Amino acid sequence: MHIEELEKLLNAYTEDELFYRDYYESKKDTSKLQAFLECADLSYIKDRFLVVPEISTSHISTFIKEEDLFSNNYSVDILVLKHNRYTPVFKHKHEFFEMIYVYSGQCTQAITEETILLSEGDLCIIPPKVEHTIEVFDESIILNVLIKRSTFNDTFLEILKHETVLSSFFNKVLYTENYSNYIIFKTNRNHNLKELMGRLYIEHHINKKYSANILYNLLMLFFGYLLREHEGQAILPKSLPKSEKMLSILSYMQNNYKTVTLGELSHRFHFTESYLSKMIKTSLGLTFSEILQTIKLNKAIELLMSSNMKIHNISESIGFENNTHFIRTFKKAYGISPNQYRKKPDGLN
Repeated sequence: MHIEELEKLLNAYTEDELFYRDYYESKKDTSKLQAFLECADLSYIKDRFLVVPEISTSHISTFIKEEDLFSNNYSVDILVLKHNRYTPVFKHKHEFFEMIYVYSGQCTQAITEETILLSEGDLCIIPPKVEHTIEVFDESIILNVLIKRSTFNDTFLEILKHETVLSSFFNKVLYTENYSNYIIFKTNRNHNLKELMGRLYIEHHINKKYSANILYNLLMLFFGYLLREHEGQAILPKSLPKSEKMLSILSYMQNNYKTVTLGELSHRFHFTESYLSKMIKTSLGLTFSEILQTIKLNKAIELLMSSNMKIHNISESIGFENNTHFIRTFKKAYGISPNQYRKKPDGLN
C-alpha cells in the first residue's frame, strides 16, 4: 500500500465515525438531538459498543480488559487502530499499554487531573489502569497502538534490558506500584516515525501471514528511532521525576533476578541495606522482596506459556529455593497452580 492509499484509508469515514459525527452535530440544537435520539438504532449502538450517554452506557465497561480487544487474535501482542473521530468524551481505563500517536492534526488528552494538548507527531504512552479520556472533534487522525501487558516482559525484553527513559517507564509499570501516568515524546513531526507508524497501521490492516512478527519488528524500529532522536524530549508528570539511580537498580534486579540479594545490591550501589530498602519502598511502592518475586513470577509465566519445561525445572531456573515454595507463591499471586495456568489456553484471561 502506497502513502496515498494509506492517507485515503485513514481519512475515509467509517460507519461508526459517520454515526458519531451526526450525533456530534445534532447536539448543537436541542430539537435536532431529540430527533437523532428518536431515530437511533439501539441494537446497532449496543452491538457496536458505541458511546451515547443520553441513551445508555450500561453496555460499555469503563475498564477494558485484554480479552475484550485481543480475544479474536489472542496470539497477537500488538493491535494498531484508528481512533474514531467525534467519539464522545468517555472516561476509561484498560488492562494493556496504549500508545496514542497524532498522525495528523491534534487531540486533547485528559489523564487523571491533567489536560494535555497533543499535536502532529506527538506520542503519548499510557500504562494500564490509568483513567483517561481523548477528544477528537475534527478531521485529525489519531492512531492507537495497543500492547498486551501480560506478555510485555517476554515480547519486549530487549527494551527493558537497557537503561533508557522508556525502559525506566515500562519497568516501573511492570514491577512497582509507583509509576508515571504517562510519558510523552514531542517528535516535531519526525518523518521516520510517521512512516513507521503508517507501516504499523498497514500491516495490522492487511493481517497476512507473519504480520504478528512484522508488527513486533516495526514497533522495535519505532522505539529505536524514538530513543535515538527524541529521548531528550521525553515529558513525564512533574510529580514523578525521572530517577536514574532507581532505574539502574531496577534494571540490575531484572538482569540478575536469579541470584541478586539486598546485600549485594546495596554494596554495588554504595548504600547501606536499611537505607536502600527504604529508598526502594519509597520510590517504587513495593519492597525489594516483592519486586524480585514479581520479576521471577513474570519469568515463570513466560516459561509456562512458551516452553514444555517441567514445573520443578522452571522453579529451579528462576531461582526459587524449592518447588513447593514456588508453587505456593505462584498460587497465592494468581489463584491457581502453575500447572493449571499452563493448561488454560490464554493464561488467566
